[in-house]
Amino acid sequence: MPIFRRKHEHRPTVATQPPAADLEQRTMQIGRDMLARARDQKLGVLSARFYSDKLMNWSMKDHDFKVQLFRFVDVFPVLTTPEMIHDILADYLSQPGVKPPPGIDLGLRAGAVAKGLMGKTIESQIRAMARKFIAGTNAADALPTLKKLWDDQIAFSVDLLGEACISDEEADEYRDKYLDLIENLPDTVASWKDQPLLTRDHLGEIPRTNVSIKISSLSGKVDPIDPEASIARLMTRLLPILETARDRGVFVNFDMEHHELKDLTLTLFERCCEKIDFHAGLAMQAYLRSAEDDARRITRWAREKNRTVTVRLVKGAYWDFETIHAELMGWPCPVWNEKHLTDACFERVCRILLDACPTRQNQGGTKLALGSHNVRSIAAALAYAQQRALPNEAVELQMLHGMADQLKHAAKQMGLRVREYVPVGEMIPGMAYLVRRLLENTSNESWLKAGFLDQADEDSLLRNPESIPSKHTPDLADIAAQRHSLSPAVEGVGDGKPFTNEPVRDFSRQDHRDRFAQAVRDARVEPLPSDTTPAQAADMVDRAARLFPAWRDTDPITRSNILVRVAAIMRARRDELSAIMVAEACKTWREADADTCEAIDFCEYYARCAPPLFTRTRLGRFIGELDELFHQPKGPAVVISPWNFPLAISTGMTVASLVTGNTTILKPAEQTTAIAHELAKIVRQALKEHDLHEDILQLCCAPGETTGAALVRDPRVHLIAFTGSKAVGLDIIRAAAATPQAP
Repeated sequence: MPIFRRKHEHRPTVATQPPAADLEQRTMQIGRDMLARARDQKLGVLSARFYSDKLMNWSMKDHDFKVQLFRFVDVFPVLTTPEMIHDILADYLSQPGVKPPPGIDLGLRAGAVAKGLMGKTIESQIRAMARKFIAGTNAADALPTLKKLWDDQIAFSVDLLGEACISDEEADEYRDKYLDLIENLPDTVASWKDQPLLTRDHLGEIPRTNVSIKISSLSGKVDPIDPEASIARLMTRLLPILETARDRGVFVNFDMEHHELKDLTLTLFERCCEKIDFHAGLAMQAYLRSAEDDARRITRWAREKNRTVTVRLVKGAYWDFETIHAELMGWPCPVWNEKHLTDACFERVCRILLDACPTRQNQGGTKLALGSHNVRSIAAALAYAQQRALPNEAVELQMLHGMADQLKHAAKQMGLRVREYVPVGEMIPGMAYLVRRLLENTSNESWLKAGFLDQADEDSLLRNPESIPSKHTPDLADIAAQRHSLSPAVEGVGDGKPFTNEPVRDFSRQDHRDRFAQAVRDARVEPLPSDTTPAQAADMVDRAARLFPAWRDTDPITRSNILVRVAAIMRARRDELSAIMVAEACKTWREADADTCEAIDFCEYYARCAPPLFTRTRLGRFIGELDELFHQPKGPAVVISPWNFPLAISTGMTVASLVTGNTTILKPAEQTTAIAHELAKIVRQALKEHDLHEDILQLCCAPGETTGAALVRDPRVHLIAFTGSKAVGLDIIRAAAATPQAP
């Protein structure tokens, strides 16, 4: 039974949704056929030849060794002599718990001439590994490899190694390298023999030369917090590339990188396509939880604009980073946390894209390029395409250079177009790419490893990912709380959980940007006059002294919960408070948001730290004695805060004083009285909600030289918390050292 109808056969323009059972049955048939063909092949990086390499073989047996080996590979390009290579490798592999493979351990202990020989041996092995995955240092160097692929009926997409440039000069260099590829490859490639399988799809001719670009390589200032300016900067370098590609008939594919650039990349791609009529492609990542929405967005746009777009659907290359980064930041994880969930999403997105596949020239929609080495994933897409009455030319398989050679040959036998993603570039920018490829090849979850090294059975390899039960995985916020907590939970305080940091805003999200921008537009900043006189400040100290006994005797748990309430109010007004700092202190969005987060953290952290201080602890067990350690509040406190962290530092010093039972006078920097006023209002609101006098905290907006100086010299002030200049700090120390009698 053929996998697809041939192009000349009649097929309906509208297909009905196939029954799920029929689709699964056809998926298994195609999968078994492809797997059998692939296993008959005896070549490629996943043949026994690759895994007989001593370093790779041992890395799969010993996780600790693999981690250290790949760390070494990452720094390898900067090691300039065999002796350096030997010494650094010896240092990495001599770490506790790391056991080098037999033979290598002897070489690591070598000296003199043997040391150099060992270094040269390791260097040759690493360079050999790199050559498996990287075609050359530049396009000209890669041409023999590209020609060999073409003669073997495999198309290519050239990718320049390196990403996330840090300067405009570097971005200009990448622009010129892309232009070099687009200007110079087509003539050479056009002279190669015609390969109908590679040069035509179901709609007609397709470009021979295919180039992949990373947007982060084309500007040193790509930042999702300012998408419009980022897009404008990127387009200054992209437009000449795309105009040349249009004129030279070159296909340009926009790669997808880290999640934070995903929405920006989609918008940039749409803008470029609307401006220039080039052969356009876009990568999408199925490991993203948003993948289906992203696919619907691009299919809807393609139809509305009557534009044909090829979508390279991949699983995704940055899973570890995205997971760890989300945990670190306390954000929802953007990627699926189990591999089978990614696989299932991949199949769903394939169906969305195939449903929008154009069936005639000049019709908008999406053509599918399958970027996968997983036979199950490939078979599921092919089965659905067949059910949609699409011919085999409508679907393209894209696989990585140096990997899955068996599958490429099987796909060719099945009449499918195969395209290799071929990286070119220097060793240093190529190391991150190489390490990713090595990790994929040695991962216990690698489908290729399971299918061709471990020889797993067909049923497990082709199992429907939708049928695999998910494990229970705790929320990342809970993981972060357990892993990063610096204070224990305290019964009766807040939510009863340990402290964890308040997550900063994820400004790659449009909803976060929109809310923050609106808050900045709405911010009304009216700095308070700093006109409190020394006499008025003395009255504040008098009120603080009168209120101190009652505040001192307040239950420590109550004091802590007042701080928790302050944190809650700040959290609810978070963007508003940050916007005030943007307006008053000229802080950037990220700095202002982080300032507010730190203020919330001070409240939550100190709320949990304080109660144990007031619990009596017995010291020793001596006959006739009861020795105990406990803490007592001291009295009125003065807090003098700076302008540069006007909410975080003000809050930290103020709530530390309050939660330990000291009435407090806050004197902020004269430049940032507006945000200090908001802090005081929030604390006083929390005090009133607990039926406590709001003057337990007082705000004193005054010049430091006069009123501030009087406050720190008042004998009724028992504590001074200060952050500021050295000169003022030394003056406060001298003033506090004098101890006149209280009137």
